Amino acid sequence: MSLSVLEVGDMNIHCFTVGPFLEHTYIVSDPESKEAIVIDPGGENEKILKYLKEKELHLKGIYSTHGHIDHVAGAYELHQLTQIPYRLNVKDKFLLDELPTISAYFGFSDIKIPVIHSTIEEGETIELGKQKINVIATPGHTPGGLCYFTEGNILVGDTLFQGSIGRTDLPGGNHEELLQSIKTKLLTLDDKLTVFCGHGPKTTIGREKEFNPFLIKGHSRFL
Repeated sequence: MSLSVLEVGDMNIHCFTVGPFLEHTYIVSDPESKEAIVIDPGGENEKILKYLKEKELHLKGIYSTHGHIDHVAGAYELHQLTQIPYRLNVKDKFLLDELPTISAYFGFSDIKIPVIHSTIEEGETIELGKQKINVIATPGHTPGGLCYFTEGNILVGDTLFQGSIGRTDLPGGNHEELLQSIKTKLLTLDDKLTVFCGHGPKTTIGREKEFNPFLIKGHSRFL
């Protein structure tokens, strides 16, 4: 399934929902410079390449918010097809190393381990033309979890969902750390900020402050 292009601030955001986990792969692009990045390549790369060609976009980078299989399954092939570097926080490399075992467990054809060409850290800025995307570290769902923040919107992977938060029962997960990341890194942002999640519908910071049962102040699950 492919969602429509969303014009958010001066950026365009295009979402493909791919794979058995219904993971969202995003193409973020600057309409003026035609520069673009892919965030969370979950597979079905033919859709990405078709969109880039149709919109005459120049791919500058391939990124993941974290290292779980559904957010990296297409990374190796997409790099091979485009020769564009792939970046992930190195703290999640152990999850990439487990990809053959995990793909076999789910009955997938063997998913090749992507090479992290360079780690990506909080405080870095990705430039698309004159536009900037800021990198925020939000560990908890995984040790190396990241969010990508630009004017008016933030792409959060599996850190935060509409009415929920990322699971922390998988290797490297930490519930308290995830809540602290959300509290100190996300809930301090503008209430009107649009939140693009790794699965499910988009939301806003304000909505999650008010309705998310994990984040309502005074709730036992909120730090």
